[in-house]
Amino acid sequence: MELDYVRLAPGFAREVLEIYENWEGKDSVPMKVKELMMVIEIEVNKLYDPGGWARIAAMPKPPILKDTKLS
Repeated sequence: MELDYVRLAPGFAREVLEIYENWEGKDSVPMKVKELMMVIEIEVNKLYDPGGWARIAAMPKPPILKDTKLS
């Protein structure tokens, strides 16, 4: 799920996340709102760390092991 409006206003989305995290009554929020806030947090983190996905992709992959059983 890509959130285009987060790209339009990442600073605003970040402020909303900060307010939500500091809000004392967030335990009573419906699960759908909690899920939405989690998705917005992921999108904001990707925007503020633009090289993060490239670093993850550049990490060495574990070698593919072949089957060593004798046939």
